[in-house]
Amino acid sequence: MALKQRTIAFIGGGHITSIILENLTRSGKTAGKQLVVSDPDLKKLESLQNKFAVQTTESNQQALGAADFIFFNVLPQVVGPVLNELREQKFPKDKVIISLAAGIPIRTYAVLGDPIPVVRALPNPPSQIGRGIAALAFNRYVTETQKIDVIELFSCLGEYVILQEDKINAVTALSSPVTTHLFFQAIIDTAVRLGIDRETSTKIAYHTITGSMELWNTR
Repeated sequence: MALKQRTIAFIGGGHITSIILENLTRSGKTAGKQLVVSDPDLKKLESLQNKFAVQTTESNQQALGAADFIFFNVLPQVVGPVLNELREQKFPKDKVIISLAAGIPIRTYAVLGDPIPVVRALPNPPSQIGRGIAALAFNRYVTETQKIDVIELFSCLGEYVILQEDKINAVTALSSPVTTHLFFQAIIDTAVRLGIDRETSTKIAYHTITGSMELWNTR
């Protein structure tokens, strides 16, 4: 089944959800009517509805009702209370949980009962512009068809890699743009100290780094 035929729910209407909605809707792989966001903050919901034409609700249960994929885009300390709420009613079968909650292992979602397909995902900041890379870890209940759909979903954010879950935390440091930004800034600052104006220094540094990466890719 193509992604266009899937319904996707987002528990949590914060920054990460907005990024995913932006890239999903821009890609044309899904439409607002297939996307539903739950959040207790009505202002967030109103903003997302106006921007992406998604369905919104304050009820997490209502959001996951018809969804094929359910994103957990909440702070780590909120995962427990949300799971307690969801297990008050039997969690529906054949739904895939995609957890973006930092540091929360896949086994945490076992409290929902029957074996549930769970994906732990870690997209990096360049995903905001569709040039990121996401590390994905699947539990053994995710089918091959579901994996294909999840991969298609994350392809809207850039590239992806599939890893064992115990490697996900290491990716946090590896895929962060911070070290690249620091290196970039150091080159600019050095050039400025040598007497080149900052605008010119920035242009030289930018094209050196981006060009070097393109050259690397041709090897």
